[in-house]
Amino acid sequence: MKTVNIIVQFNVIKYWAIVITARISEKWTIKFINGIIEFDFKLFLFNSSFPVELYSIILVTSLYYLSNLGYRFCELNRLWKCLPFGLIALPGGLTNSEITILVERIRLLHAELSELLRLFSLGYGPILLIYFTFTFSNALLETFLITIYNDSKEYSLLPFIFYLQHIFHMTSILYITSWVIEKKKKIISYLRLVRISEMTVHTKLQIKMFMQQISVYEPNEFTAFGFFNFDLKLTMSILVLLISGISTMLQMKDHPLMLYLKNSLKERNRDVN
Repeated sequence: MKTVNIIVQFNVIKYWAIVITARISEKWTIKFINGIIEFDFKLFLFNSSFPVELYSIILVTSLYYLSNLGYRFCELNRLWKCLPFGLIALPGGLTNSEITILVERIRLLHAELSELLRLFSLGYGPILLIYFTFTFSNALLETFLITIYNDSKEYSLLPFIFYLQHIFHMTSILYITSWVIEKKKKIISYLRLVRISEMTVHTKLQIKMFMQQISVYEPNEFTAFGFFNFDLKLTMSILVLLISGISTMLQMKDHPLMLYLKNSLKERNRDVN
């Protein structure tokens, strides 16, 4: 037991040493990030393939921050499980006042973490909205160029491989987002298992405040700038729209409107060349 305490204390010291060092080097870190952004802008002017790397950055950073939020919600759920069953004081265990204090601390931490998720939604929501919108539009555009604009009967499979890549990226973000929201709401099931009638007045008040707090933050979950929620339901919607769009294009391949659009684009390309 003493060995475990030493390891725990050492890990705490290591954690705070890293945090303090990061705070000290914050100025240089911000300068580095601004330099990367400026460099990316200059590189974009010369390298048209660079946005592909940018997509990877969006994916990696989104998954990183969402995973961190999810694991912190898991830790709060674990702390709640450590409380006495029913939040009732037992002989030789926590007192009613200690239980009330712990419930309040978990509630405040949950509120703070929910606020961080809201800030992440405000920051990354518009970025992912644009990414999803243009990725979907790009898939339809490539389908048009392959099936209608291209006169050759031989089609390349390379664009369809990119479809799978984009679908994997979007599904990964939606899956991890759904996981975070699930862990965030997990504590609701714990609150509903508690019998309020058997608690003290102060603990009852904390539970009621907790439930009200969750209902307040629930509409502010991870959204695409308020247009729609990021969850696994969106995956099916995107796939249905994509399949519908591709099948519609294939069916209208010989439609006069498609032929007119095809000829207009070819004439414009000839004029440009």
